[in-house]
Amino acid sequence: MASSDKAFTLDIVTPQKLFFSGEINSVIAPGLNGLFQVLKGHAPLLAALKSGKVRLSLSDRSEDTFQIAGGFFEVSGNKAILLTEEVS
Repeated sequence: MASSDKAFTLDIVTPQKLFFSGEINSVIAPGLNGLFQVLKGHAPLLAALKSGKVRLSLSDRSEDTFQIAGGFFEVSGNKAILLTEEVS
């Protein structure tokens, strides 16, 4: 599918593997002070994450959700990286 003009790249990485790498329209993640959402063009960000649910809105308009065991989230340019110990 063609890249959406609303999409940006997200990598989800655990110590064992690259769990996800692809284009998404948004991500909602569990920050230490509550949920936050990131869209394309977000200001640079580095945030600590607590255990909880992550929701992806994929560029093909589908959604995906999964649990993480805390970690860190970084946004720079139109790329985001979520580092976590475990994803289920």
